[in-house]
Amino acid sequence: MIQKAVVKKIIDRHHAEIEVQRQSACGHDCAKCGGCGAPTERIQAVAVNSVEAGVGDIVTVEGSSKQILGMAALVYAMPLVLFFVFYGVCAGMHLTEGVSILMGAVGFVLGIWAAIRRNHQMKKSGEIVFTIVKKG
Repeated sequence: MIQKAVVKKIIDRHHAEIEVQRQSACGHDCAKCGGCGAPTERIQAVAVNSVEAGVGDIVTVEGSSKQILGMAALVYAMPLVLFFVFYGVCAGMHLTEGVSILMGAVGFVLGIWAAIRRNHQMKKSGEIVFTIVKKG
């Protein structure tokens, strides 16, 4: 995935802190859509500074598609899978439908929690890798 970013701080000779505008699925083509009210959130990340960009430079960054797709699968699939697993186990134990649905909801919430926790771990450990590929 390729995006534009702004270099906010030089960390060391090979790394920089960048600010990237978070992309949404709609692409923010509001003139065609009528407006969804999606916020334009900016996130900070660390990037490999392979082009010796300086503070304030607008750069092109590339992120690992494998990581992005893996996180998307975790965020979208994990809660649904856990919902159906928890629901299925309860239904298999012949519990009432209300209890099965409630436990499915618990599984769904646990899936969301797991995805958020994994995202924080990846940020903290530096597993999310961006590379500055060019200035401008």
